[in-house]
Amino acid sequence: MRIVAVVNNKGGVGKTTVTANLGAGLAARGQKVLMIDLDPQASLTKSFFTVEESQAYLNSLQTIGAWFRASDKHRAQVLADIVFSPARCNSLVNKHGGWLDLVPSDPMIVNSESLIPGAVDGTGNIRPAKFVGLHRRLADDLTDPMFSKYDVVLVDCAPAFSLTTKMAAIASDMIVMPARPDYLSTEAIQVMGQHLLDLTRDFNHHRKAAPDEAPELRMPRVAVLFTMVQWYSGRPIDVHAQYINEVATLGVPVFRTLVRDRNREYAAAGRYGVPTILAGGVPPEVRTNLQDCVDELLTFFERLNP
Repeated sequence: MRIVAVVNNKGGVGKTTVTANLGAGLAARGQKVLMIDLDPQASLTKSFFTVEESQAYLNSLQTIGAWFRASDKHRAQVLADIVFSPARCNSLVNKHGGWLDLVPSDPMIVNSESLIPGAVDGTGNIRPAKFVGLHRRLADDLTDPMFSKYDVVLVDCAPAFSLTTKMAAIASDMIVMPARPDYLSTEAIQVMGQHLLDLTRDFNHHRKAAPDEAPELRMPRVAVLFTMVQWYSGRPIDVHAQYINEVATLGVPVFRTLVRDRNREYAAAGRYGVPTILAGGVPPEVRTNLQDCVDELLTFFERLNP
C-alpha cells in the first residue's frame, strides 16, 4: 500500500482538485483507493456529490471527527467504520476492476488536538508524553489489516501545517505538493520543506524518551505538481515557465506533467458529482492532462522503496 499526502500551506492551489482526480484516475486504472479528507472545509468529500445532494448526504454520514474523539482501544475499527463508497464514482471505475472509498471530513477538526482524549494539557499544548503516539495516530491505524485491501491511500490536507497535516506527512510514503507557478507558491514550497525538516527533528527528539514506541522518522519523498499553468503557442507562458524553472533549481522533484489552467471544466465538476477525470462532456485534452498526472504518480511509486 502506498500512502500519499497532498499538502500545501497555501490555499487556492488546486490541492483538492488534484487529490480527487488522482484518486479517481487511479481507481479507473484498477486500483483500490482510499481517500481521507483532513481538510475542515470538506471540499474533497463534496467532490463526490452534486451540489443538490451535498448537504443531505453530508448530514447523514459519519465523519473523521468520530475517529479523533475515539479512545485508543479499537480506534482503527472506528476509522474503518466511517469509510463510505461514493456510488456514482464507483459505477464508473468498477468496470475497470477499481474501487474508491472515502473518509469524510468534519468542520470540527480545525481544533483536532482538543478532540483527542488526553492529548493536551490545561494550557492547550500537546503533552510531551503523548507527542509520538499522537503524531503517529494515522500511520499506526492504517497498518491495521482492515486497510490492507487498498493499493493507495490519498490524504487531502488542510492549507496549514496543523496536527492533521503532520499526521498525514508522518504516515505517508510520498508528499505531492500542488503549487501555482508564482512567487508566493514558490516561497510556500521552501517554507513547507522547512516545516517537514522541523517535524522530523521534533518527532525524533521526542522519540528518544521511548525509542521502542515508534521507528525513527524519515522525511518522505516530496514532489511538486504545478497547477493552473497558462499556455501560449504550445508552452507555458514566460512568467510561469520562469517560476517552474526556479523550483527545479532548488533540487525538489517536479512532475513533468503541468496541470493546465482550465478552471471552467474543474468548476463544473459539482454538476456531475464525480471528479473531472471521470465526468462526461470534458474536453479530451483536459482528461488526458489529468491522466498524465496519474501515469507520472505511478512512475514515482516505482521509484519508492518497496
